[in-house]
Amino acid sequence: MMTALTTLRRGRLAGAIIPALALGIAGIIAAQSGAEASPTAPALHRGPKIGLGTTSNITKNVFTEAPNGAVFYSRGSVVYVVAGNSKPKTVLHVGGAVLAIAASATDLFVQSGLTVTEYRKANLSKVRRWTLPRQFAPVTMAGLFAEGSTLWSWIDTETDSSGLEFATISRIATARTAVHVLTKFAYPDAVAANSSGLYFESTNGSQTRFFLGHAVSSGAVTYRQQSAVRFGPLPLALAGGRVDLLTFAGPPGINSYSGKTLVLLSSKRVSATDTSIAGTGVGLVVLGQVCSGRKCSQPTVSKLNPATGKTSGAAGVPGAFELVAGPSAVVIEINHGLRGTMTLQRISS
Repeated sequence: MMTALTTLRRGRLAGAIIPALALGIAGIIAAQSGAEASPTAPALHRGPKIGLGTTSNITKNVFTEAPNGAVFYSRGSVVYVVAGNSKPKTVLHVGGAVLAIAASATDLFVQSGLTVTEYRKANLSKVRRWTLPRQFAPVTMAGLFAEGSTLWSWIDTETDSSGLEFATISRIATARTAVHVLTKFAYPDAVAANSSGLYFESTNGSQTRFFLGHAVSSGAVTYRQQSAVRFGPLPLALAGGRVDLLTFAGPPGINSYSGKTLVLLSSKRVSATDTSIAGTGVGLVVLGQVCSGRKCSQPTVSKLNPATGKTSGAAGVPGAFELVAGPSAVVIEINHGLRGTMTLQRISS
């Protein structure tokens, strides 16, 4: 079952449609392992639904949350913002399809192709521009993280036909023009950042060793071998000073590592229906869905306690597709598979 479950998660990265049959596999495992839920915990609360417009493929839209809770997202070459629970507003038009967005308290960073442009939020004036390392094929996936005076980037060329391709991670000091490559062997989308630096999953050139990595703003990188990463890319989140990974080798689980030393702190079993996690203002949250055959229940967002593996406060979120890490818990929804109308809901405790 490990291979099937790992393929499901990689299908999200590659933009593939998750087949109902594969979801059925997860449902079978869920029936065997049982959901670790806390029935007495208070439920999480859903805020109002905010329409984000339509999309022909939601995997091509990118979402990020600013330090003040504003959510920036893209539709093609246009960037929008949702402040609080207000309607989206157009922020800017760029020259090509947006691949990644990051926001600091004062600036907005937008990637199109290999070009990252910094804009001042106050007046949308261009501040600086960087060119990321050239790749052997067009970039199909990317991510940006703005923390203090450091901008972190990952780029990847994976497609449905190519299968897994390793990502290139770079560090940018926003006051300078240089782009510093940290690794060319990171797992795509298995990356997160906070004020302590960037955390990521990676391997070596021969794919014989597998690591959790931690890069700090000075450019120093610490690696610690972790066998679970062999089955990456694994959902990764930062919460409570920890680095948390959902694992799918054998019984599904949640591994927690120290944010300072990358040492394993705990490893607990979770429900096989858990598919993604995010560090948010309400704590570590998990997106899950129970499937049996071709029928699936309504997706839920719950708080996940990594010390026990138990979830609590489940809130049903129809069409939930993606969790956005940040100061507020944000869920992105889609009403027709990978296409249709996108909506946003904020989750509170």
